[in-house]
Amino acid sequence: MNLNILWFILVAVIILGWSVMDGFDYGVGGLLNFIAKNNEEKRYVINAIGPVWDGNQVWLILGGGAVFAAFPLVYASIFSGFYLAMMLVVWLIIFRAVSFEFRSKVESAKWRNFWDTDITVTGLGIALLLGVAIANILMGVPLNKEHIDYQSLFSLLNIFGLVGGLISLSMFLMHGSTYLIMKTEGEVQQRARAFAKGFAVAFIIVTLLFLIISPIFAPRLLGNSFGIIGDLVPVIMFIGAIGVILTAGSSSDIKPFAYSIVAIIGAVASLAVGIFPNIVPSSINTKYSLNIYNSASNHLTLLVMLIATIIGLPLVLIYAIYAYKKFGLKVKMDDSSY
Repeated sequence: MNLNILWFILVAVIILGWSVMDGFDYGVGGLLNFIAKNNEEKRYVINAIGPVWDGNQVWLILGGGAVFAAFPLVYASIFSGFYLAMMLVVWLIIFRAVSFEFRSKVESAKWRNFWDTDITVTGLGIALLLGVAIANILMGVPLNKEHIDYQSLFSLLNIFGLVGGLISLSMFLMHGSTYLIMKTEGEVQQRARAFAKGFAVAFIIVTLLFLIISPIFAPRLLGNSFGIIGDLVPVIMFIGAIGVILTAGSSSDIKPFAYSIVAIIGAVASLAVGIFPNIVPSSINTKYSLNIYNSASNHLTLLVMLIATIIGLPLVLIYAIYAYKKFGLKVKMDDSSY
């Protein structure tokens, strides 16, 4: 295995880490105004992610840094072609962070409702837009021979992109619901169990729709580099979602979240298998596509960054394990709570 393939796998692992860790707090945020019926329940839900949501952003920074260092041409092309969409996501992330800090600063129902709505809208928006972007990459973008991509924000909102957005939206809402099953009790937990089942069903339906229309919008996905084994990878997504449906109504608080992680592993693995060895396929001419070889940094850079990652990634994992263990399994409200 050469360094280019190893870095492709590392970037996929970081995207998986981000999807699992950040996915549930985007999902919980998107559910806030629907699953909590009053201010006390909203505080309860927000405190389920309160101690960890900012730490989860480390995975987003790690992913951006990894792509910038290992595949700089991909970083440059994606950020130029998807500039408005990326900026919109960045602004949503900023407004979302501000909401957590500001909602408790003024004793006013209108003030709190405004920021609660902001948390809900930004959570839903981030989950939808990221899926739209990934679906457009799978379909292929108009990269020319200089690897420059000129697209408007509205051109990304095509049928295939929107179906991809619904996949990520339903997946993150399913993941957020299963996280709330694990972290809460009482009526909020019962609502979370119902939401988890519903979003798992929605995830299966839109994923099937995506697979049905893929030969029309992205025929290149039919010829993955791994043959029949690659064709079977999306099955992992369905196994995870069916597991959520079967366990969400049980007495287990942890199994639905574990199955949701399985569904996310299937989604990220399907993305990696479907696109390899390309990273950004060109819809103009396949020879203009950016792949793991023509977009990579030189050998020395890849080697030095690999050593840094081998040291840094375990530290991120140790920090995450410590933080989650420190705050326990169930939400506990005190004077320092949001």
